[in-house]
Amino acid sequence: MRIKLVCVLVFLLSMGSLFAEPQGESPYAPSVRYWSNEQDSTLTAQPMIPLRSEPKLLVLLYHNVVFGRTGNVYNRDLYNFENDLLFVKRNYTLTNFKQLLTSSNDTKTDKAIITFDDGDLSLYAIVFPLFKAYELEATIFLVPSYIGEVGYMSWDQVREMSDYRTGDGRKLFYFESHSQTHRMMGDLGEEEIRWELQQSKQIIEEEVGEPVTVLALPFGSGAGDERIISAAYDLGYQAIRTSKPEARLLTKINPWMIGAMNVENYSSDVLVQNVLTLMGKRK
Repeated sequence: MRIKLVCVLVFLLSMGSLFAEPQGESPYAPSVRYWSNEQDSTLTAQPMIPLRSEPKLLVLLYHNVVFGRTGNVYNRDLYNFENDLLFVKRNYTLTNFKQLLTSSNDTKTDKAIITFDDGDLSLYAIVFPLFKAYELEATIFLVPSYIGEVGYMSWDQVREMSDYRTGDGRKLFYFESHSQTHRMMGDLGEEEIRWELQQSKQIIEEEVGEPVTVLALPFGSGAGDERIISAAYDLGYQAIRTSKPEARLLTKINPWMIGAMNVENYSSDVLVQNVLTLMGKRK
């Protein structure tokens, strides 16, 4: 019995030497994923954006971007997110709030602004390299009290994104206010409203070194509230983004009531249908 056992062990050891891992190489297979930072011609190409007789503004509202499937309605998986970007780039001229508020808006194409609320860490880990590769603009509304907490960006990461410029010197990432503590603005008193707007604006400006001129209302609470609009105006804000899903004509934008479509956890096909309905291109 012992002789048979020894023979078996010798045989296994000899077979093992035949299939041993080569020295210096990892025993694990290389990781595989469908996304990389390398440019893809489908997103880097400049498409012929459709001309419109009465162009409108579309503001898309995202929160987090994730690699895989998710049950959280605020998470957008990367596969559908990239398809969202393809659709937007083919049909809209991408812009930002600063340009929107200072330009004549005499363009003949629909415009779109891509926005993110809160300052989730995925904006630095996923959105930053993706938008750099494709040179896409984004406006990120920060809650200063969240910065540095688990799952959120640090101020160093925020500054790195804000300071980034393309090869031709174009800025891609704009940081604005989403209040100081993310409370429902419509439920607050006037002093609290003013503190939320003033504190967040001051901190972001000190950290980023650029003026904060746009406020995004947490939960969309307080849209159209004269107390909030008055406080924002007095503090130097120039616009308020709400969470009301609407797309207005570029010639009739109310800067204190700019709507946005919240993108939820559904397929890009659903997003396209929702956008077409919002733009009045589908009943």
